[in-house]
Amino acid sequence: MILLLAACGGPDEETLVDELRVLAVVAEPPEVAPGAAVTLTATVADPTDEGADVMIWTCTDLGDGCLEAADSDLGVTAGTPTDGTFVATRTAPAALAGVVSDGETVLPLPLWSLACTPGTCPPLDLAQRTDRTTEETDTLAAFLAEPTDGLADLPLVGTSLGFSFLFVSMRATPATNPVITPPTDPVVVEKAGSTVLTFGVTSSDTATAWAYTTAGGFEEPSVAVTDGEAALTWFAPEKAGSATLWVVVVGEDGGTAVWTGTATVE
Repeated sequence: MILLLAACGGPDEETLVDELRVLAVVAEPPEVAPGAAVTLTATVADPTDEGADVMIWTCTDLGDGCLEAADSDLGVTAGTPTDGTFVATRTAPAALAGVVSDGETVLPLPLWSLACTPGTCPPLDLAQRTDRTTEETDTLAAFLAEPTDGLADLPLVGTSLGFSFLFVSMRATPATNPVITPPTDPVVVEKAGSTVLTFGVTSSDTATAWAYTTAGGFEEPSVAVTDGEAALTWFAPEKAGSATLWVVVVGEDGGTAVWTGTATVE
């Protein structure tokens, strides 16, 4: 079915992804107990097909620097995405048990992600090596502790730094990630046309849906999830082809979910 629907507005340029970007990191589960394992999945957009290296890490600073620095891997996992995602498994620091032992406290841990065109970011190159010298390990640890300061030494193009949180608690009912139910029909739109994409969202808390695309644009960068749905208007470009679409749903409790799809422009 080809869609050509009238729309009052137009595409928002903020929704167009035209260079390497970390769009989201999903922690599953988003809230874990001290010492528990968590799977971290970074969604990485690479619209120029230049390739990417990615690293994901946490920095738990209770006043004496990152706790992860005591580990040989510094709490970082690095590698190459597959089909736009990079997966890492981490463990929440067991030392936090005393901080959250009341069963009510929820501690947010800074969760960082860095994507770079291969060979352009020294910290990422160091993270992938197992033969680092002591000086190189110290250099990498300093970057992991204050990555925003280190950005000044990285290329402006082909670099993307993402930030979110991993939550640690011992609550009986921890937060969970939203669940996205996408439209069932293929997205097929005429050139310069538009369509409204409605996503079902199951979330344990108030949530917002953020939209991104490699061509055309969405009418708004984000919309609130209302009555379990998020309606997003996508405007097709003026040329035939295809576009990758992403919808990232973020709950106020810290849960995150990502949908990736393809739109055909005829």
